[in-house]
Amino acid sequence: MQTLLHPNPLARRTLYVCAVKREKNAVSVTKKAAIKPAASDAKPELKRPPSAFNLFVKDVFPAVKKENQGLAFAEISKKVKEKWVSSSSDARAPYEKEAAKLKEMAATKRAEVKAAEKLKARPPGAYILFVMKNRAAVVAANPSKSVMEVGKLMGQLWKQLGPEEQQKYKDEAKGLLSAWKESHAAVPV
Repeated sequence: MQTLLHPNPLARRTLYVCAVKREKNAVSVTKKAAIKPAASDAKPELKRPPSAFNLFVKDVFPAVKKENQGLAFAEISKKVKEKWVSSSSDARAPYEKEAAKLKEMAATKRAEVKAAEKLKARPPGAYILFVMKNRAAVVAANPSKSVMEVGKLMGQLWKQLGPEEQQKYKDEAKGLLSAWKESHAAVPV
């Protein structure tokens, strides 16, 4: 049917190219949608708490803007900064106290999020357990070695362990993994 409507080969090619482009765009949109993480997988947003100066600006900027209606944003910002610099430490104290409180709250929230992420993480394998238990001793015995050289030494020590010694670490890793799977049974991994 296409050939009857468009006997010109160039017109047919143009129709074909347009159809292919539409198909590619549709596929790329679906791929982008598939790549986005689900809402439950999204990490909580940890915003940096405002500084004392930022809190001051939030309070003072509207009043300074009202007083100087003809000035540009940059000029108003300069006037707010001048007010901050010329203010006494007593005037700054409430803003600094509020900033410190917000900073502490943010640190607490960040620690909670990190602890939750750590609980979600899979437990270490046998080799990593071995490294965690023996790395300090290897570094103490070889203080001049670089991180990479210590890593190579750890690998050599792991290979030198007998099968029964490695099996101890493998059993411990298997036990940690099974306990982790039980605790995350309701959550798809």
